[in-house]
Amino acid sequence: MNNLKTQFLGFMNTSALFKEMNGLNQFDLDINEINEFDFSKLNINQDFPLGRRVERFFEFYINQSKNYNLIKNNIQIINNKHTFGELDFIIYDKKEEKYIHIEHVYKFYLYDDSFLNEIDRYVGPNANDTFVKKLAKLKNKQLPLLYKKETLAYLEDIDINSFEQKICFKGKIYVPLDLLGKTIPIIDNSCISGFYIKREDFVNQKNYRSLEYFMPDRFDWVSDSNTNNTWSSFDEIINEIDFYLNLKKSPLIWLINKEDNKTQSFFVTWW
Repeated sequence: MNNLKTQFLGFMNTSALFKEMNGLNQFDLDINEINEFDFSKLNINQDFPLGRRVERFFEFYINQSKNYNLIKNNIQIINNKHTFGELDFIIYDKKEEKYIHIEHVYKFYLYDDSFLNEIDRYVGPNANDTFVKKLAKLKNKQLPLLYKKETLAYLEDIDINSFEQKICFKGKIYVPLDLLGKTIPIIDNSCISGFYIKREDFVNQKNYRSLEYFMPDRFDWVSDSNTNNTWSSFDEIINEIDFYLNLKKSPLIWLINKEDNKTQSFFVTWW
């Protein structure tokens, strides 16, 4: 696949994980604000990792919008050869006549209800990333960077005290099979995008053998599974899955039931 238009639309269709949490407020993206996107202006280096790629999708949205001006982005704050961090986006809201500093995040989390505290239950597919750590980093490091004295030189004549700060924190949540279709706390449940399963459970349930599968490139993780048209058998996909599990990586898989052409998205976990 690796289709930039499909990836961008998947990014836009992904909901924010929450509206407000711990003093963090979301910057809302509304695809209806723009009559037609000029995808010829969406130029992305194919070597960009997924995180940088979705930042470019956000930049593309801002540049296509009539309501905002992009002032600066990816501003590295360096003083005396010491890097303090990076400001993701500075934009100007023409309607409200104000500057906004936005930190951009796009994550995939698996909901692990074995944790006691609800906020701790959102972990990355490879168990090396958590929702709660990202919230803390945003609140304690990334957003305060705007007000460090070292940042002043990078914002020229803009009064930082007139800024509003927001985040654009989108994400997809995957739940255990027994929680699929049920409500979970804290996050916007429209972010629930599928389920996750251990390899042995995937192999031992006979109903999976009659379905067909596709392992999307990581760049396509933001895309919707119903945009795919190339599928493999169970025996073919299990070989691909095992390759990544041996590397201690949890692959994302799409499945299709050819009887009704319904698709689903799921992770097979190594842990």
